[in-house]
Amino acid sequence: MSNLDEAVFRAINQAGSNVALDDIMVLFTILGMSFVIVFICVPVWLKGRRELAVDIVAAVILASLIAELIKLLVDRQRPFEILVDANTIISASGPSFPSAHASRAFAVATLFLFSSSRRTGIVAFAIAALIAVSRVYLGVHWPSDVIAGALVGIAMGYAVHVLGKNVTPYARVRSYLLSLPQNVISKPRT
Repeated sequence: MSNLDEAVFRAINQAGSNVALDDIMVLFTILGMSFVIVFICVPVWLKGRRELAVDIVAAVILASLIAELIKLLVDRQRPFEILVDANTIISASGPSFPSAHASRAFAVATLFLFSSSRRTGIVAFAIAALIAVSRVYLGVHWPSDVIAGALVGIAMGYAVHVLGKNVTPYARVRSYLLSLPQNVISKPRT
């Protein structure tokens, strides 16, 4: 851990106690959870953007898996495990580096950037950044954890975007998954 990482952590984490801000940061952290991010697929699906909905699920799974693999390899302690004066508002367990919340949020934001309007992409990145900052504010991640998580997420979002456009096996699997609901509805019962 560098002195800069600790200094930035302290600046964000100990910015002051404010119940409303604490609650807002907890809300943004909840938005970065896997099951919450996957719920984004519902309105995307209902708007007829079914390929994007499948891509979101794929990117969230990939970003989560890569982040967890790196966590196991690096095995970095969380700030509250090292700093006795860390302001820890929520609990977290397991290794710290990189932030899986940030990786998932930035993976989805990257997909929105490539597949939606510029404004939607910017809003998605702003929300992803707030999710990342919330992890530091709440005392469960170092700033470098969320930066690394953001990079993992951007890479996985971009990878899924490229796979969907250029890689036939992924496109076939996605098409098959998209045909399943239609096949189930259109098959007569015997």
